[in-house]
This record gives sequence, C-alpha cells and structure tokens, in this order.
Amino acid sequence: MPSPETSRENLKKAKAAGHPPRPWRSDQESRLIRRLVWQWLRSQNPKCSGRALARRLCVSHTWVQKLMREFARNPATMLREERVHGPATFEGLRRAKEETRRQREHGWLRGARRWRVAEFRDGDDVVRIRVPTKASQAAGNAKPHYAPDNEESEWERETARESRVNEYGKSLARRRRGRWYPGMTGGPH
Repeated sequence: MPSPETSRENLKKAKAAGHPPRPWRSDQESRLIRRLVWQWLRSQNPKCSGRALARRLCVSHTWVQKLMREFARNPATMLREERVHGPATFEGLRRAKEETRRQREHGWLRGARRWRVAEFRDGDDVVRIRVPTKASQAAGNAKPHYAPDNEESEWERETARESRVNEYGKSLARRRRGRWYPGMTGGPH
C-alpha cells in the first residue's frame, strides 16, 4: 500500500496530466448529504449521534465531522443554499442515490474498491497479496476485475499455484520477490 505522501504525489501528477479522479457520488447526492447534515446540525430537537446520521446517509462519520467543521467556519454558504433549495428530505436523497447508481453504470463515477493489497511480515520477508474488500464480497465478486469471465478455472489455478508451498517452506510468490537460495528450483530471479 503506498504511503500517504506517495498517494498525494500521484494525485498531483494525475491532476497535472488532466486526469482528475472521478467522484464517488453524483453532485445531487453530495448536495443533499451536505444539506441533511446542515439540517441535523441546526435542529433543536433531540438528535441522533453523528455516527448514526452517517450510517443513515451511507457516508463515513469522519465526512460528517468534516462537514460540521466546514459549516462552523462558514455558515453563510449553507444558509444561502437552504434559502434557494428549501429543506432536504430523505426521499430526495433516495432519488439522488438512484441517479448516482445510473451514473456509476455509465462509468462516470468511481466504483467501490474491489481489491486491496495487504502486507504481512515473515521475519525479514514482506509478503504482499491482493485481498477482496467488503464491497467485493457484497457484490459476490470473488475474482479480480481483470480476470476473464470465461477462464475462471485458469485464474483459480494460478492463485492456487502461488499459494502452494515448496519444499523449503517458502511460498512461490514470496520466492519470486525474495532472495534466491542455492538448491531452490528456477535459479535466481
């Protein structure tokens, strides 16, 4: 997994090349989430926690906290938006989520990360493997997006071969990245 500094540098390079990352959700959904958090923040009634609100809106609680800090710094923008658009409703949010789904189907928005890289230490060796995320499991997609649909058995064979252990107790994937020892098959890489 790249460090945060490397990720920021890569993001700057992508923006400079004219390829900004695609948004996670539609503009309508983002605006409605902002307005619902604003209404929650301003309500006088007993209210739920920020985490409960985040779960209800399907966003992270850190995003709700960030919005709260932004509203505290500059409430005038949200007051103006509230005057123009009126109160936000969860029915409007449902319609905006449907629009987000349509835009994601067309490829205009980022999809959920299906795989991530996990690192494990075994003594001095570092092993990196690709593991499915919760989004991948929820979608029922147990293989990488680049694996051909018609050759699933070949993909399964390849992953099984990488996880097999040779006679020295080292996995083949680690041997490819790690040091070569005399007597190992395949020679130094």
